[in-house]
Formats: sequence, structure tokens, C-alpha cells
Amino acid sequence: MLPYLKLIRPLNCAMASVGVYIAYLIVSSNYGFNTEITLGILATFFVCAGGMAINDYFDANIDKINRPKRPIPSGEITRKNALAASIILFALGNALAFRISETFIPLYVSLIASALLIAYAAKLKGIIMVGHLTISFLVGLTFLFGGVIAGSIDKLIILAVLAFLSNTGREIYKSIEDALGDKKMNLNTIAIKLGAIKAKMLANYFVVAAVVLSFIPFLIGMFNEIYLFFVVIADIVFLSAILLPVKHSSKACKAGMVIALFAFFVGSIY
Repeated sequence: MLPYLKLIRPLNCAMASVGVYIAYLIVSSNYGFNTEITLGILATFFVCAGGMAINDYFDANIDKINRPKRPIPSGEITRKNALAASIILFALGNALAFRISETFIPLYVSLIASALLIAYAAKLKGIIMVGHLTISFLVGLTFLFGGVIAGSIDKLIILAVLAFLSNTGREIYKSIEDALGDKKMNLNTIAIKLGAIKAKMLANYFVVAAVVLSFIPFLIGMFNEIYLFFVVIADIVFLSAILLPVKHSSKACKAGMVIALFAFFVGSIY
């Protein structure tokens, strides 16, 4: 069981599910768990998990260089079993999304997310910036998915933009870390194309843009001073990614995203 938990990276999937729930809270002001949001949370988790599994399936050879302790290169899971797991997880996620609403809109969003995750793993990650932007779009989509379940996405567009920008920075930082393995597999990533220094500068621009725009929800009256307090902490962590060695930058971004998610949560409550 443990190798399969490592395969799906449950913390990442949980963060996506929390994003859906927070977005639902912001729109609905319903702080409980009804059938619709419970199904939405579970659907998000399983689709995300399917994406993690299919990514490792396609990345098996690259991970031998970049991440040899991952379940497939370490021999804990075969590629065939990882593929089977991804199919089951995608099927579960989309089946749950189908049950959310009679309008089928949540299902359509879930199917689009699933298709993009598969396309990213199979092809898009090897196209300069396209892979990074695809994943960041999906991160932003988690907030819009929560809005779809609640019945409106208007308030959530700015949060989706913030998630998109910060995650794009993180994706570029990660590409610099993975440049050695990616180059050996003939992937033409932004880090390989521009070099580590210029790629980090580009990532920094996305992070700074996210920090600057993070004040908009407060300025437009969407959230109050409690949000502002926590988002400033998140911004400090994001900005530390610019100053840290690149091997720590993606981790700093992830920490900043967790704190920002908490800022959105307390903002939705108060």
C-alpha cells in the first residue's frame, strides 16, 4: 500500500481538494459538508491521484536519473501496475463528478482536467512552457471547480490567477532541478532552452506577479485584515524562493502555496 501512496503523492491531491472546498465556501458560505461538495472533494482527489500515477508511468526513465527513489524506478511498482492504478483513479474521480450535479458541468470540468493531465504526462511536458502552463492552469481550475459546484465562479477568478502565477514559478524552478535528467531524455524544457540563470529569472517574475496581485482580494473587499495578515506571511515565503538556491526554491513556493491556501480559508470564514 505504501508504494501506491508514494505514487499518488496524497499531499498534493489533498491540497487540490482543499482548494475546491475553500472555493465552495467562498461562494456558498456553507461551512458544512453536503453531498455535492463531498463528491467534489473526492472527485478532485482521485483525478489528481490519477494524474500523479500516469505522470510516473510516462516518466519512468527520466525518474531513474532525477528521482530514483520514486516507486517505479526503485522497483516498488511496475509501470504496468502504475498505469492500471491511474486508469482506476481517473474512472473513480470522473464517476464521482458525474454524481455531483444533474447539469453535468462538474463532470465536463473533471473530464477536461483528466484529459489535460494525460496529455501533459504523455506529450505536453516536453514542449517549452506548455507543460508548465498546463499544470498551473489545472491548479487554478481547482478553485473554479469549487465555484462550479457552488453555482458561481465570479469571485474565484482572482484566486485562480494567483494559483496559476505562483505555480508557474514553482514549475519552472522544478524544471531547473530536473534539467540533467530531462536533457538526457531529449526534453526541450525552459531550463534547458534558457539555462538555469535565465530560467530562474523567469520563474521569479511569475512569483513576484503573484505576490503583487495577492493584495487584490483585500483591496476589493473580498477578504478582510485576517486574510491580509496570512497572505503577507505567504508572500514573504514566496519571495524567499527568489533568494534561495534553486534547489530550495520549489519547496519554498510549495510552502507559500500552503500558507496562501490557509489565507484563503480564513478569508472565507471571516
